[in-house]
Amino acid sequence: MIDIHTFVLPNFSKGPKDSETFIHIAKILVKQGVNHAVATPVLNSEAQVKAKEAVGDQVATANQHLQSLSIPLEILPGQKVCASTQVLRLYTESLTINNTNKYLMIDLPDEGVISQFQHIIYKLQLKSIVPIISEPERSSFILDNPQKLYQFVKNGAIIQLSAASILGQNGRKAKRAAFQFIEHGLAHVIASGVTAQTFKTYGLQQAYDVLSKRYGSRTIYMLKENAESIIRGEALYKERPERIKQTKFLGIF
Repeated sequence: MIDIHTFVLPNFSKGPKDSETFIHIAKILVKQGVNHAVATPVLNSEAQVKAKEAVGDQVATANQHLQSLSIPLEILPGQKVCASTQVLRLYTESLTINNTNKYLMIDLPDEGVISQFQHIIYKLQLKSIVPIISEPERSSFILDNPQKLYQFVKNGAIIQLSAASILGQNGRKAKRAAFQFIEHGLAHVIASGVTAQTFKTYGLQQAYDVLSKRYGSRTIYMLKENAESIIRGEALYKERPERIKQTKFLGIF
């Protein structure tokens, strides 16, 4: 199993601050069946840009440590960019997932610059970069304007949902939105976003179990295959996206 969004890399962003915590997190991921975890430290300003070499070196060190302890987990490089007017300039200094120059994980911008986001997606695609919008079910702007997510997907963006949202850990609205995004072809992959503070409630496999009971094995196969395709830099399987009727969005659960 692959987790494409984690803060597992030591001493970066929300990751563990010591080796003992890193190993503890790694063991939890392995226990749930994860064999590859993408490290996605956050890039949200020029002052916080981590050079590719710095992330790559830390990934290599982390993997050597895991191998020395015979822990069957491989850390893959990546970063998560906070979308803004800077993103087109900064993305060249950030890491696409697993260095494939294909997929770049992006946080939704503040509402004030959301109108520029479709332009950002377009510009990234001109450079053959596919944006993965991370956890839109947690965005108050998207919850108020679900039609915007449809537009982003139609324009080529990939949507990553949080396993915690599916499990209800991010609240009722996020859970309901996550299900509706799946049902309308507006979600393509799930991941944990696990941090040094949340690893004790890690639940990627449990989220898959919930979705399997609700939607069946075909949906699970698609989501898992898409995670694998992302780390390989390959095209994803996508359902045809559908608009969500505003009157039914976030209705009674």
